[in-house]
Amino acid sequence: MPEEDLVEAIEHFEDFYEEVFMEMAKFGEVEEMVVADNIGDHMIGNVYMKFYDELQAEAAMKGMNGRYYVGRMIMAEYSPVTDFREAKCRQYKEGTCERGGFCNFMHPKPVSRDLKKHLFKWMYERFPQYREDRRKRREEEENEEKEKESPSERPKERERRRSRSRS
Repeated sequence: MPEEDLVEAIEHFEDFYEEVFMEMAKFGEVEEMVVADNIGDHMIGNVYMKFYDELQAEAAMKGMNGRYYVGRMIMAEYSPVTDFREAKCRQYKEGTCERGGFCNFMHPKPVSRDLKKHLFKWMYERFPQYREDRRKRREEEENEEKEKESPSERPKERERRRSRSRS
């Protein structure tokens, strides 16, 4: 394939990726987006979106179902996959997948780091509440971690307090 055709194909794909990402971000905070590069009937043309919140995923599914993109109807559905890392073909990443495009694991179409960075920056600027939601999630996770550690530390802390109050 001539280099100019390859450059054009990459630009076309990145335009598609950006357009889909921006549309989906209207429904909620996007955690990850994967475009499958597989050619098997059950995976060709699939775009996988992961939102931080299930209600946002539901809104996206309802909002996109039945719409058209380039003359083709969008058929959105939930995926049982909750961890995209586990759904991605490890051999594909290493360049050794023997099943090629017919593999049943995701072969993610590569997207430039710069484009992803640009899109996430855009999302957080356009929807500042997502950044606030993210901050709250981090705080909750930190508190949960502290609570997990606390039960074993509490008796020691109580003992220290007791010994201090006796002195």
